[in-house]
Amino acid sequence: MKSIKDKLLKAIDILDIKSTNCEITHSKDLNKLINQINKQLPKRPLDYDSLINDFKHQIIPLLNQNTSPNYAAYITGSSTEIGAIAEFIKGYYNQNGLKWINSPITSELEKLVVKWISEFILLPNFNHGMLTTGGSMSNLLAIHFSLANAYPNREYNGIPSDKIKVYSSDQTHSSVERAMVFLGLGRNSLVKISTDKSYKVNTEELEKRIKSDKASGYTPLIIIGNAGTTNTGAIDNLLELSKISNKYNTWFHIDGAYGLPAIRLKKLRARFHGASFADSITVNPHKWMYVPFEASCLLLKKIPIAINFTPDYLDDFSSEQRMISDQTIELTKEFRALKIWLTLKYYGADQISQFIENDIFLINYLSKKLKILDFVEIHPESELSILCFRFISENLNETQTERLNILSLKLIKENRSIFFTGTRLNNKVYMRIFFGNPNRKKKDVKFMLKKIIEVYNHSIKQI
Repeated sequence: MKSIKDKLLKAIDILDIKSTNCEITHSKDLNKLINQINKQLPKRPLDYDSLINDFKHQIIPLLNQNTSPNYAAYITGSSTEIGAIAEFIKGYYNQNGLKWINSPITSELEKLVVKWISEFILLPNFNHGMLTTGGSMSNLLAIHFSLANAYPNREYNGIPSDKIKVYSSDQTHSSVERAMVFLGLGRNSLVKISTDKSYKVNTEELEKRIKSDKASGYTPLIIIGNAGTTNTGAIDNLLELSKISNKYNTWFHIDGAYGLPAIRLKKLRARFHGASFADSITVNPHKWMYVPFEASCLLLKKIPIAINFTPDYLDDFSSEQRMISDQTIELTKEFRALKIWLTLKYYGADQISQFIENDIFLINYLSKKLKILDFVEIHPESELSILCFRFISENLNETQTERLNILSLKLIKENRSIFFTGTRLNNKVYMRIFFGNPNRKKKDVKFMLKKIIEVYNHSIKQI
């Protein structure tokens, strides 16, 4: 034990976690990165001090500063110190919950954490489920369970018909479309319903399309609603979706991977009305619950029997056959629950809720400051902690405006003192900022605002 303590202290000594006034990304140095790490396979052992020295000089300088308050890209949640400690403990004990008897605590803590997550989002009736790698896997499993529910013999006979339809908005995460491919349903079986000016699904169009598909002999399988889209943070009318799902006897899944934890805030709670009527829900603790990657959760009220067999080499010849892996693709099951358990116990639900509230406060603060500028257009209004905006000028046509914003995004990547990315809304290029960092302060937002203005002043001169 003394040896590992000594090694750990040496590793901690070289950690270089920065917050401000540092380069956030290193994408510009691609050749340097490749040359620095592209070494031959080691054939002989390396002493620990040399190994740590290599890590210090070859890897650390090329790490993105994803935990910096100046990082605001994608929906990359920021971890915490307790999460990092949890990852070390998990690796040290190396539990594998492939079967209950192989690591009882892995199975039981996962069940407890699933229950805690359902309570955190104020939906305690979703007290079944499993932890997964990310929202993509959780959404895939949700469609998988909808198939198991609709076709009880699917385990043996497959799907009896190729005339299945899955419904989502045109803003739903791309993981759903990828899941259609992996599950063999095909992308053409996914019906993308248009959205309104706030990027919420058009429920009237949805119902018309379901009626039309049924009349043509198709089977509506599942409706997928959004509780915080990736693009803009839009929240669909979940209550109306639940009514349509009930009317046409479909599975109702909510992708709340990012936004659903905001249900804890009283001022936002009504926007999630109807979530309790879902059959399954995706929530990602590694987004807005500040847990390290990878940690997603698929919550269900009940789990349909989808796979029901035990290979000979996993038979322990007793009545105890509980296996989390019975419900998922992976047989190997890492101790993913530990970092969620430690994070929730260390901070408590109330403080994590305050972190979420602070993210929303700061994104609204930035939005107000940007609105004052006559060269900024915000669209749509921020609903959670995502802000989309673009640079404009009365002297520019739409083609020039597009060039201005593409150039600005390029300059942000090259400058590397702040980092966020872009998207397209109504076929127009927008810059997109996500706040999900418990350590971000107003001074950090002021720094980001200053850099945004500098980027505009530099970019406009080149158009």
